[in-house]
Amino acid sequence: MERKRVPFEELPITNRFMFAMVFSHKEIAKPFLEAVLGIKIHELRDPEPEKTIEVSPVSKGVRFDVFTKEVGPDGETIRSFDIEMQMEDTHEIPKRARFYQAMRDCEALNRGESYYNLKELYIIFLCPDDIFAKGRAVYRFKNLESDDPKIEMGDLTFKNFYIFNKYREVAEKAIRDYMEYFATNKASTPATENIDRLVKWYQTDSNTRILYMTWQEEIDIAVDLERQRADDAENRLFKAIEHTNEIRKKIDEEKARADRYEKMLRDLGKL
Repeated sequence: MERKRVPFEELPITNRFMFAMVFSHKEIAKPFLEAVLGIKIHELRDPEPEKTIEVSPVSKGVRFDVFTKEVGPDGETIRSFDIEMQMEDTHEIPKRARFYQAMRDCEALNRGESYYNLKELYIIFLCPDDIFAKGRAVYRFKNLESDDPKIEMGDLTFKNFYIFNKYREVAEKAIRDYMEYFATNKASTPATENIDRLVKWYQTDSNTRILYMTWQEEIDIAVDLERQRADDAENRLFKAIEHTNEIRKKIDEEKARADRYEKMLRDLGKL
């Protein structure tokens, strides 16, 4: 079945491809991260759009929308950031955040390296709708002790979810300005005007169009493969049910045969 698509020249910032292209510019990503996280970044390494991590050929891999690191004066990693634009509530986004964290941590350490070397990691999801259905515009998670939330686990992992359709309810103006742009595609500040300028440039760039077509083909192939896997699993299930029914039928036939034989022996006075 053909999937309906927005024409390339109309792709909004909320399209994952467009988002990844625009936020691969550190002059866009750095002020955004500083605003939404309330931190000061020393230097941001060039963000990587569509960064792929695979631990092994048989394990599920991950493709980050935008991945980047803050580095210190000597080039050392201070903290890492994964920024995801998620337009559809697939009802497994929190678990996806967990998996993304695990994959990033696996890549961060070399064999034999100490766990102490793991740095702060922020997983950021930008969503149009409230996936937690609790009425909030921003959700910030970190691991705390259940009986005494004042005690932090200290694993340096943070997962933030920003519901941009609820931008009017965001208290922090710096965050609200970005969320409003994601929700309306209307720039109202110098920061969002810079984003909008890049969006418009990419919409008219022929090389970006080619990249988008390749990206879309990869997405189509991945979707088709998942559908094929689902169909294969369904077919295996149906075959298993048919096999079970055949076995049940044979059991019923053998039971009926045994009942007839028992009746015959009773009639002959053998039982």
